[in-house]
Amino acid sequence: MQAGFHARNNERDQPENREKEALSEDSTRRGVDESLRFGFGRNWQAFIEEQFSESRVRASQEHLLATLRLPSLAGLSFLDIGCGSGLHSLAALRAGAQQVTGFDFDHDSVATSLRVRELAANSDPRWSAEQGSVLDRARVELLPKFDVVYSWGVLHHTGDMWTAMDNAVLPLKSDGVLYIALYSSDQYVDPCAADWVRIKRAYNQAGPMKRRWMEWRHAWRVCAPQLRRFEMPWTTIRNYGSRGMEFWTDVRDWLGGWPIEFASYTEVESWAQRRNLRIVNAVLGEGCTEYVLANLASNAQWRCEEARRLASLQSLPGPFVRGTGFEWIAQVPELAGESDSSATPRASRLMMYDRDRPVGLCHFMHNHIARFGGGRFSHWISSVRFSTPDGSDPNSDPSRWRYCREY
Repeated sequence: MQAGFHARNNERDQPENREKEALSEDSTRRGVDESLRFGFGRNWQAFIEEQFSESRVRASQEHLLATLRLPSLAGLSFLDIGCGSGLHSLAALRAGAQQVTGFDFDHDSVATSLRVRELAANSDPRWSAEQGSVLDRARVELLPKFDVVYSWGVLHHTGDMWTAMDNAVLPLKSDGVLYIALYSSDQYVDPCAADWVRIKRAYNQAGPMKRRWMEWRHAWRVCAPQLRRFEMPWTTIRNYGSRGMEFWTDVRDWLGGWPIEFASYTEVESWAQRRNLRIVNAVLGEGCTEYVLANLASNAQWRCEEARRLASLQSLPGPFVRGTGFEWIAQVPELAGESDSSATPRASRLMMYDRDRPVGLCHFMHNHIARFGGGRFSHWISSVRFSTPDGSDPNSDPSRWRYCREY
């Protein structure tokens, strides 16, 4: 990192001001209003001061390794693009990474990462964090190659998401993995992505009182499904965050995150294919959808994993019963112990396949499957509730529909 970002910064008299000026000029060209850009770093500073704990680091570490399907990161290098609070960099270090490099456009985020590095990692020399923009291709090209390139909930806030994604691939080793989390247009349908853009703009234009009101209104939306089931949401709020985050920090992060873009599973899949990458794991979350991408020709771990999945495919049992709207229902009572439920809403590892191709993302709300279709599905209790990607009747060709029990 020092050889890349420091070298360029030393050529500038005032690197922070020049960086902001360059971003402002580029943002104007792309139609992004820089005056509304959310200060993520200030949010992360407050989170670290008030909510940081070893349990949150462990939660983040466990989620990182589970998604990558690795026992540890021993011997691997890890690049954290948009390192934010530094929590995930610390989690990677604790997971055994040989080298952890983080950078963030936001200076407050960099300062917070360095503070966490000092307090929780004793300023471990294997971990560095600096200021830099993923949109600066020339600077990103100066970085060494990494085994894991990680960017959680960042690239869609740059104002030029697809360019940011292109640049994120540059420092990836040929056999490495790209682990990114993006806001999904498959998930955000009620309100839709365009409405969320409007809401986020309004939040950043609002005064303190209106912002608090919008935060409570969003919290109500998140908790409403539990309340409708006569469940109290307080336990969820108190124990929130598989990655170690805190509920209200994420509420402010979500509403304030500007600029903002969304991507569908199909769009990410098409983008990946053009770069010889494959989506090898995908996790639909409450906020971001997580993608792990790899080149199967070069990455032995995920090539073997894909071969195992294809070998394990079983036919989805029909005939399929018509639900409402686009929804169809297949009964799989033998998998009930591995399914999603009210108590474990994201427990299932089942993946539906259209012949040899994964359909996309699991864990969708049933009314979204019925209303919007598009391949959305859910493994719920003793059934698979699904929609076909093309809206066709699955009974017209039952052999198309298969499943992998442990994707």
